[in-house]
Amino acid sequence: MNNMRGVKVGLVGAGAIGGVVIDRLVNGAEAQAQDIVACETKDARREEIARRFGVRITIDPADAAAAELVILAVPPLEVGKVLDAIRDRLPHRPLIVSFAAAVPIALIESLLPPATSVIRINPNSPSLVGVGFNPVTYGSNVTGQARALADRLLAALGATVEIDDAAMNLYTALTAVGPTYFLPVLDAMIAAGVEGGLSREAAVAAATATAHGTAALAAQRTEDPEQLKLYTGLRPLRDAEVRDLVKQAITDAGGRMTALQQKITDAARTPSS
Repeated sequence: MNNMRGVKVGLVGAGAIGGVVIDRLVNGAEAQAQDIVACETKDARREEIARRFGVRITIDPADAAAAELVILAVPPLEVGKVLDAIRDRLPHRPLIVSFAAAVPIALIESLLPPATSVIRINPNSPSLVGVGFNPVTYGSNVTGQARALADRLLAALGATVEIDDAAMNLYTALTAVGPTYFLPVLDAMIAAGVEGGLSREAAVAAATATAHGTAALAAQRTEDPEQLKLYTGLRPLRDAEVRDLVKQAITDAGGRMTALQQKITDAARTPSS
């Protein structure tokens, strides 16, 4: 079920990923704009969000925290500050959803009142059109209605898999960052088609259909990708170079997430002066 009609949603952070979620909720999941409150510190972005989607806007995180579903879509290093601002404003026991990379769910739970329902999701950009892949970790207090609400949100965004929180950094490198590995290839294919004489519309259709079909082939066949290449006679790409480039990008992204998580964890353990 991907119908979010009637759910009161508060977003703390309405930047790129917050905007994706608002867009999907309003335009793809039947959420009502008047039921969404978006908290954003940047004046221009706040005005843009209000103009595009008709949602209510605020500069105060506590206004967003009054909802039944509270989404944290701020940069990782700002999560602690946001939780400090809202922790005493949650007597209604909302579901807290963190989109913050590199912030462990145990740390989030420790900064909120006991028994708060918390889930951690790291969405990717295809969630904008309802076909994202969004790994999730459920906190120990997510049961009953809170779990049902979490699953409604996930269904609105696309596919999901429940994972151990320790694996989230790797999934971030694979899936949240993943579209950036494919989009340059699509861009090159589209450009080559246009330069060869196709209309942009035709080139986009050809490239995206090929990508979609290739993904289906890899998902539905038992052969690994190396074997699947043998179904095509002409293979002009330097496979080893591309493979090494993408593997290194994933390793680098995962390493950056791990280092950021350590920084955040260490800061949380250091008593404030």
